Amino acid sequence: MTTASPVGLQGCCPVDPAPASRADEYAKYEPSQSLPHTLVSWLNRIAGLRTSLRSNLGDKPLSLRVGRLVWQQEPSATSMLDCVWGVGDDAIVWSIPYALAEALISTVQSGGSLAQFSEPSRSLVLELALEPLLARLETETQQKLQLLHVGKAETKGPYIEFDIVYGPVKGKGRLFLFSPLDGPIPPAFRALGELLAKLPPEMRKLSTELPIIVAGEIGALRASASLLRKTSAGDALLPEVMPFAHGQIILTAGRLWTAADVAGNRLILCGPFHSRPRPLEYAHMTTQPGQLQPPSEADLEDIEISLVFECGRWPITLGALRSIGEGHVFELGRPVDGPVDILANGVRIGRGDIVRIGEELGIRLRGGLAGND
Repeated sequence: MTTASPVGLQGCCPVDPAPASRADEYAKYEPSQSLPHTLVSWLNRIAGLRTSLRSNLGDKPLSLRVGRLVWQQEPSATSMLDCVWGVGDDAIVWSIPYALAEALISTVQSGGSLAQFSEPSRSLVLELALEPLLARLETETQQKLQLLHVGKAETKGPYIEFDIVYGPVKGKGRLFLFSPLDGPIPPAFRALGELLAKLPPEMRKLSTELPIIVAGEIGALRASASLLRKTSAGDALLPEVMPFAHGQIILTAGRLWTAADVAGNRLILCGPFHSRPRPLEYAHMTTQPGQLQPPSEADLEDIEISLVFECGRWPITLGALRSIGEGHVFELGRPVDGPVDILANGVRIGRGDIVRIGEELGIRLRGGLAGND
């Protein structure tokens, strides 16, 4: 029994659509926010780590420092006030802690409080308290600044967070970005960016508790991809450099290294960690784009791969790495001649055992290397 095919579909079979590739997924992805290059460049100039902007108000020092850029508004831990400033023809909203506003007003009127003032008197008194700082900002930005309004914090949107210290008062201020973000940067914000960019960069110290991994290298070998492709379980690799044959292991942490003497299941440092030279890097290639050709199979097999043979890895803090030196002891926690990890350009591709080959030491593979099973 046969059935007629619908008109227009005779001789056709249903075909499943081709699965979407990762490239197709990326091509269809639309981020929630799109930023123009001019805005990103402006933000990068002012949002970096820089020293504080300092001034004296009354008999107390005031310090302002850029903290971070916040895209999704977060609830404030303290009561805040929105201070709307006229800067040239633009308006800027700067939210400050209520306690800071109270402290500033007290420099103008002893025992004064925000509750005593209503607008526009509140704005006038607060602007008067900030006069020394405003005079400096006007000179450096070539913009006239005027406090237009002070009220309850209600502004929403992305902002730059500032760390503020005024005498004993500490808090966070919020400088709200202009809207829309995909438009031109207002002159007031350009002037602010130029002012903040003049502040010297601040180099913050890394935390001494930052975790670091120290690796113990017993030897190294450079071999072509074609040679490694031919290896199998039971084959032996003869390292070009084998400090373990002389009773030492090289300890590395990134580009830092030091030698350590093997003493049973312990390693005793011969000196502090120090930097090692970087491998040769090409700044540019002189081959013209039109001359480039895809690599042949022979080219790929001639690629040199750096193998490192490791006897273990140990976690250590950055602070400890700075302080250790000659005589420091690393506990191996295992026999020093136990299984060895084989790493290619930092990635483990196999394991082996230390064996003697004539007068030298080598590594016998326990199995095939990764990708060569």
